[in-house]
Amino acid sequence: MNKVIVAISGSLRLRSLNSAALRAAAQTAARSGIPVAIDESVRTLPHFDPDLEAEPPNAVRRFREACDGADAVLLAVPEYAFGIPGAFKNALDWTVGSVALYRKPVAVLSVAPPGRGGNVRQALECVFTALDCDVSYHSVPIAPADLSEDDEIRDPRITRELLRVVETLAGRALARSDGAESSLSASRHT
Repeated sequence: MNKVIVAISGSLRLRSLNSAALRAAAQTAARSGIPVAIDESVRTLPHFDPDLEAEPPNAVRRFREACDGADAVLLAVPEYAFGIPGAFKNALDWTVGSVALYRKPVAVLSVAPPGRGGNVRQALECVFTALDCDVSYHSVPIAPADLSEDDEIRDPRITRELLRVVETLAGRALARSDGAESSLSASRHT
């Protein structure tokens, strides 16, 4: 059974290496039979407002539903000003009240060169602890020179590494659902 993975970029940059990595991961995974849907809601979400939690705007509702309906979530988040980019942090804030990411398998992909991106990882670890996500971290360094003229990643070495990240995440999602089913059937037989 294939698991649906939602991929979300933490970057709004048009020529984003993070977004290109997620597109390449989705295309490579599709050839291997793993469905990865890219969600670009981060661009359209309004500022987080706790007063709107009970009746969130439609864009927020759609984003929460995408996260909630996913078996796992793949994130590619750049470091900005030693932390999480504001628009992406805003998106994460909208998931708190809905528990859309609660105990969900999440893979955080870093495309930064070795030795960079540590601050965003620390900041994300704090947020994901609050959200109680099942998080893993993966590094696949990508340089601007790795983008083709049409801003895509086609280097087979990189796409193989991205596929490994997706396969690992899909495996965690499958193990999670198998564990839930096993727990459910065990409780039915007692």
